[in-house]
Amino acid sequence: MIRRENIIDPMPEPKRLRALAGGNGQHQGSDPSDEQIVAGLIAGEEWAAEALYDRLQPVVDRALRRVLQSNADHDDQVQVVFERVIRTLVERKFAGACSLSTWASAIASNVAVDALRARIRERALVWEDRVRGAEHAASVSSGNLERQLEARAEVAELHAILGSMDAAQAEAVLLHDVHGHELTEIALITKVSVAAAQSRLVRGRKELLRRARLRLGRRS
Repeated sequence: MIRRENIIDPMPEPKRLRALAGGNGQHQGSDPSDEQIVAGLIAGEEWAAEALYDRLQPVVDRALRRVLQSNADHDDQVQVVFERVIRTLVERKFAGACSLSTWASAIASNVAVDALRARIRERALVWEDRVRGAEHAASVSSGNLERQLEARAEVAELHAILGSMDAAQAEAVLLHDVHGHELTEIALITKVSVAAAQSRLVRGRKELLRRARLRLGRRS
């Protein structure tokens, strides 16, 4: 679990920063401004690190979970976000064009997207390994030629149906049902909202089923 006291090491800084931050190592007001928190953080005031964590933790948590709904590495990513926030603040690179909360939310979203892309790359590698393994097993097994030919015919049939469908819907079905990507990942890959990705998937599945039934009807 991320603790407030672990997010920053004290850094000595000029007296004017300590004065702006609140003075004697503790902020006098119950609700310091963003400017006071930043000044206190640069000055190495302990209360500023605590105030920064209290203000940003809920925002960071929401932003991460919005992109990564199920995430075993959540605490690690919270830590990464705070490290980026603090590094930018102490290096005085925060322009102050928006609130700390808005800015931290954007950083957290970027961290989540980076993690999501890494997860997608990992799944792609796993998928390739599985396909190679299945092809190898099929190639060395005896008496399996007929089944191999049938499987190839089924795959070709599926590709033909998907190729005749709306491209966006076919892509959603392929990414979700074949490659195993979650809706949040599909939304990222196709650059649409999660709701739009879900709509494409539902429509794509219905269209795939309809076309498959038509082809079976023609054969019978």
